[in-house]
Amino acid sequence: MSEFFAKLWGYLKKFLLGPGGALIVVVVAILLAMVGVKNVQVGGLLGKLMGKKPKDKAIDKANSVSEDRIDKDGKIIPKGVPDMQGITQATVVAIKEPGIFSNPDTVKFTPPGEKKAIEVELPDGVKNKDVEKVVIVRPKVYAVTVKDNSGVKAEQVEDLLAKYGG
Repeated sequence: MSEFFAKLWGYLKKFLLGPGGALIVVVVAILLAMVGVKNVQVGGLLGKLMGKKPKDKAIDKANSVSEDRIDKDGKIIPKGVPDMQGITQATVVAIKEPGIFSNPDTVKFTPPGEKKAIEVELPDGVKNKDVEKVVIVRPKVYAVTVKDNSGVKAEQVEDLLAKYGG
């Protein structure tokens, strides 16, 4: 008998609650638009009601390590480790989607290996719905000088620092 009720509940969710909830969401969105609320977006909520899960294919691709990124021994260089030219592949995480009650002047994301989200304040005039990506670079940039008897000229160091953001 409980199997019957489990099937009945499944059909009710699929054919009554899902479409009914979607209808309510659409009606509320139309009412909000009529009242003058701008940028009403209900696509994600409708997708959740219909059982669709978001795909993070772009983040998965960005976090994969290319087979061409190898060290002098032929081993793949993992993310976070610099290669022979000093270039490091960063780990990519998604920015948390802003909600109705979130601060429009900040974005939040959780860095890899941490449990608490970082909140980044945005420049004046930029709102969180406008942000595509945030790049945080560590360690801090340092000034580098060379010894007088070094084979590297000071101008070359300055050129390299300028090229790589120093």
